[in-house]
Amino acid sequence: MKSDENGKIRLYTGSYNAPVLTGDGTFYQGNGEGICLWSFDEETGKLGKKRAYGQALNASWIAFSPDRRMLYAVNELDDYKGTHGGALSAYQLGEEGEIVLKNILPVMGAAPCHVSADCRGCFVYTANYNGGSMSRFRLAEDGSLSEMDWQLVHRFGEKENRDNRERLRNPIRQEKPHVHSAAIEGDFLWIADLGTDEISCLEADRSGDAMECAASVFLPAGSGPRSIAFAPDKKKVYVTCELSNEIAVLEWEKEDRKITLQQMISSLPERSGKIQRSTAGGVALSPDNRFLYVGTRGDDSIGVYRVDNRGDLEGVQWISSEGKNPRGFQISPSGRWLLAANQDSDNLVVFERDDKSGKLEKRWIYEAGAVVCLQFLE
Repeated sequence: MKSDENGKIRLYTGSYNAPVLTGDGTFYQGNGEGICLWSFDEETGKLGKKRAYGQALNASWIAFSPDRRMLYAVNELDDYKGTHGGALSAYQLGEEGEIVLKNILPVMGAAPCHVSADCRGCFVYTANYNGGSMSRFRLAEDGSLSEMDWQLVHRFGEKENRDNRERLRNPIRQEKPHVHSAAIEGDFLWIADLGTDEISCLEADRSGDAMECAASVFLPAGSGPRSIAFAPDKKKVYVTCELSNEIAVLEWEKEDRKITLQQMISSLPERSGKIQRSTAGGVALSPDNRFLYVGTRGDDSIGVYRVDNRGDLEGVQWISSEGKNPRGFQISPSGRWLLAANQDSDNLVVFERDDKSGKLEKRWIYEAGAVVCLQFLE
């Protein structure tokens, strides 16, 4: 675990600081500071801001290399230096947590919104929302970006399948494929496509130069899968469904390369009355795998779910996110704290987590302009 001179944990946040085209077709101008470095005290739950790197444009998701020497950030843009599409930035991490830009490459897809690095330190993957694609980047020996060496572009399926699902799709948000997550789990890359309602699992082909689909599953039409979390045993996968305000529980049978939909459960409390203007967002699993946490924008709440022996979910609490438009959130390495990023109220909120019940209680609120993602450097 990386800590500063006072033994505090390093936390990095990403924010919007340039115009971005949103899912509903409008432009959003955030007042963020790019990437920020914070110190976090596990004893008290308090945060302290140390540095801001404003040159990082629309760093809406960040990830670390396996050796924790590099930080990768998407630049969620529709145009980068005259090239259609956003970009991916690679930063070297210094001894005191500072970041130094190594290089930036275009992702050849509009609005990259998620990034993950493989466990071998060979590749980095981006999900390009408006491009409906996933881009793979080969890494150089020093961890910088070498080249984009492979790309998967999603399209709607065969006509029969498209027509059967078309009438149930969201006509505004699902007019085309929208790849929202590209999440690494072991040797597999999981992709959530909000536009097609498909979850797919990729693995390297025999040549190792490209990837092929190992398994896939369609969620109910109009679900809009967004964010992914993996159970420690790798047998259960949890996916937030942005458009239907639900969480999908998937069973993953690795040996048979099979994905089965096990449960769909609402991300909203009963009788919320806000489903028409709410969208499910971030997801996090407690270190002991006993509780799942899901944010819902519009309702501006965090739902707490108990995970049973089968991996099914049962709601136990819905608490205000203490802000507007909760996006990403993370549980601290000790499991004692949950931190939530509220984009539209420009704040970062620290909740204390009860280890037995899983329930949350607000402790601290900090100003953080247009903050949307956060990652502890463990």
